[in-house]
Amino acid sequence: MTASKKRPRLSPVSQLQGVLVVLDGRTKIPTAELLSTIRGMVSDALAVLQEPDATKQKIAFVLLAIQQSTEVVVRVVRNKEITRVTVIDQPLYHWALREIHALAGAA
Repeated sequence: MTASKKRPRLSPVSQLQGVLVVLDGRTKIPTAELLSTIRGMVSDALAVLQEPDATKQKIAFVLLAIQQSTEVVVRVVRNKEITRVTVIDQPLYHWALREIHALAGAA
């Protein structure tokens, strides 16, 4: 057997920054909206990962999960503002709620 070569392990920040470079350098994009959404999500994840305080990092990640798992629509009906929140990713949403409760219990 030959010894397998191990690639150097990149940090999550380096990996996510690499994704941004690839997204910025693509010439053939499937849809601009999809790539814009992905780029925004990755940028948010990078910001969370670069937070030095572990508790703040966890809180930011949980809030990011809630943002990504829900869709908020605000409409005006009969001069009243109506806000409708739709959960679009149930498992992620429920995980985030469990994490919020765990963080609140630890305080």
